[in-house]
Amino acid sequence: MARRSPLSKLHFCKRLQWARNHMSYGDKWMADLISDEKNGTSMDLTGLYNIGMIYDKSPGAFSVGKVVVDLSAFSFSGQVGLAFLDGRQNSPKYIETLENHIMPFAENKGRRNREYQDDTNTSNATKNYLNSKNVTVLEWTPMSPDLNPIENVWDFMPRKVYDNGGQFYSVNDLKTAIESAWYNSEPEILQTLIMLMEKRAYDVILKSVKTLNH
Repeated sequence: MARRSPLSKLHFCKRLQWARNHMSYGDKWMADLISDEKNGTSMDLTGLYNIGMIYDKSPGAFSVGKVVVDLSAFSFSGQVGLAFLDGRQNSPKYIETLENHIMPFAENKGRRNREYQDDTNTSNATKNYLNSKNVTVLEWTPMSPDLNPIENVWDFMPRKVYDNGGQFYSVNDLKTAIESAWYNSEPEILQTLIMLMEKRAYDVILKSVKTLNH
């Protein structure tokens, strides 16, 4: 699970308000699409920030090379195909990613009114695009990666990618391993992560009460 930085009073209040707003969200969670992008260097595996690293062979040594960045998304009803991102995702690039990867999945599920969680790109252009597709951006609270179920995915993905201590010497080999880990993820695990969202909200409230009482 991603480490959460110490919260300011403002962030604490926003986190608590988010929990109150979503503690009775019920079946709405089942229709939400959860998404995030991950830079390879921020995926931690046994203390080493090495998922996504490409190792260049040299006589007697290895040097760290390129890093792969990917975007994944899932809902209770399934997974979105991985999108390997090329460089920084400005608004036009991100909208293209949404158009090619996220929207086809949502439209295939036949939903007219959709909710989508992602804070990758919050520009006006992105918001306008999502509005044009009848997509509501799910309210999210800052400085709280522990509330995002996709962070749990980033926890187990490195273990799958680097099973048996594997290392990768080409971008294609690494991408193949990441794709294999993602597409072989157990659906029951992803569904459970969605089903536990209300519990996450309740836990925030309970912990907040304990904090306020001390």
